[in-house]
Amino acid sequence: MIQEHQLIAIFCQIDDFCKEFDESISQQLLTGPSKGQRGPECCLSVSEIMTIKILFQMIGYRNFKTFYIGFLKVYWLKYFPTMPSYQRFVELMSRAIFPLTFFIQLNAGTKTGIYYIDGSCLPVCHIKRSKSNKVFEEISEYGKTSIGWFFGLKIHLVINNLGELIAFKITKGNVHDSTEAKSLLSSLKGLAFGDRGYIGKKIFDELMKNGLKLITRKRKNMKEKLTLTEYEKQLLNQRNLIETIFDCLKHKYHIWHTRHRSMLNAMVNLMAALAAYTVEPLSLSAFKLLKSSNLELS
Repeated sequence: MIQEHQLIAIFCQIDDFCKEFDESISQQLLTGPSKGQRGPECCLSVSEIMTIKILFQMIGYRNFKTFYIGFLKVYWLKYFPTMPSYQRFVELMSRAIFPLTFFIQLNAGTKTGIYYIDGSCLPVCHIKRSKSNKVFEEISEYGKTSIGWFFGLKIHLVINNLGELIAFKITKGNVHDSTEAKSLLSSLKGLAFGDRGYIGKKIFDELMKNGLKLITRKRKNMKEKLTLTEYEKQLLNQRNLIETIFDCLKHKYHIWHTRHRSMLNAMVNLMAALAAYTVEPLSLSAFKLLKSSNLELS
């Protein structure tokens, strides 16, 4: 359970970000007369909306309505005195999607020179109900992973060896992992490790020119096999590190959720989960630490 001093620290971090974000955005906007907005003004700031969504992910409630009415309004109302009704907050959630996305990128992990990349499915409904799904019908596609077919989206992640989030991308479910590897890894240098889905001479050569060596396990029928050092083999054997991160996102932050009624609010929940992870990344003290006296990483 998050303590009150942690709540204040999280809000201050988010509020400082929002002030800089608003100042940066205001310089890019066109000035001029605009029509007045109809209806009541928003009683919560964007930083408060972001904080509430991130807290929901961090505390671990499965149902947002229960969290909002049964916890937030009962125990932490003094910190959000202008909190509106649950229905009104649901209508306001979409205002936080772009700030949350930039917040994740701004709080990305340290570039250590050792990275792991992988993709995972984000089903939006049971595959037997895919033809009747109307919320995500424009952006979802059928895809296949090692666990079978699904209907929905895909999330692609890059993490460092400390378990910190470096980059992410959301795509349709039928997009192959290797298709997004170049855009996610192009700005990195050092070593990157992935599964067999990232095998490809073209992508290997392109990343190698930029200073990044992409290492995967080879298929048995491949003639050319890349020679790995003992250090690289040890790092490759710890590729399950990113699977641990996915497991954390699915079961603690509940990015697998198939009951959304709004596509935009579904994206807000997903961004809030990733933002919560950047605020409180998984501790990796149980993982074996590796040392190398011959490898220099930039």
